[in-house]
Amino acid sequence: MARKALYKHATQVNTSSYPDDGSSPVGSNEWNEAPDPQGMLGFTPATATITISSGVATVTDTVTVVAAESGTSDTLDKLAITNTNQYDLIYLFADTGDTITLTNTSSPSADGHVKTVSNANETLSSTSPTILIRKGNYWYGYGGGVVNAVSDIGDVTISSIGSGELLKWNGSAWINNTLAEAGVAASSHTQAASTITDFDTEVANNSAVTANTAKVTNATHSGEVTGSTALTIADNIVDEANLKVSNTPTNGYVLTARSGNTGGMTWEAASAGGATAVHEFSNTTTTTYTGTASSFGTVGTGTRDIYIKKIDANNEGVFTKIWKNGSAVEVQIA
Repeated sequence: MARKALYKHATQVNTSSYPDDGSSPVGSNEWNEAPDPQGMLGFTPATATITISSGVATVTDTVTVVAAESGTSDTLDKLAITNTNQYDLIYLFADTGDTITLTNTSSPSADGHVKTVSNANETLSSTSPTILIRKGNYWYGYGGGVVNAVSDIGDVTISSIGSGELLKWNGSAWINNTLAEAGVAASSHTQAASTITDFDTEVANNSAVTANTAKVTNATHSGEVTGSTALTIADNIVDEANLKVSNTPTNGYVLTARSGNTGGMTWEAASAGGATAVHEFSNTTTTTYTGTASSFGTVGTGTRDIYIKKIDANNEGVFTKIWKNGSAVEVQIA
């Protein structure tokens, strides 16, 4: 089909004064006729190719093919606004075989500066147009072309996504789509939802987590374990190796609090002192004692002896020996 005009003629012919009598090359009614809506809108550039000159291309047509100034590679910094008006559209292509980089100016300040859709430099295509529109004395990306970066498309509130839905960007806002609308099979999202539910439940119970058919058991805790509430440890779990003690244990040693040491505890030998022996004697009367003072060591130094002695048929007593007036004297202490 032939290309068609967009608009009716701005000035209409008064057919009363100028009847459509066939005497003019274009009849009055033909001049007044609305354009045929059928056909295609197209543009044939008057100048086949525009060559860059010092980073500037002077455009003459809506469809503009840009060639490098020399060689096969060049940078296009500006489109001259000569021959153009505000709101004019430019369909920008690279000449076949040339690599043309369109410079992006985020804050245009000079006539002909270009701010691209991506707000970044773009490489012109010889087949896909980069569309620009003139606003004021600057050119702004209108659509098409190669987008090298994604601009901010807004914040997403995850809590607004319902079960079985996906987020979709419609070009100006986020919208929720059901998985069916997004082309995801129902069995896939049902299984995913089930797995998430199982995961939540099992984590809350501190039990093995099931993911499809695989299980992940609780990992062995290492380091310091903390919690907002009391932690319970099963019986027969904590051994010496899991205590935070400053040294290695030795058989027979006792655990002693030492605030300056690692963990605040240290293995140490039991401190000396106190009774070291208990002897039981089977004397049946209070007047007879078998043994001599020397049998209990030297009183005043060394060890002390505490012993149980039968006082009579119904009583026993706890006795010791002390040194008194140069000899060992038996004293009942209980």
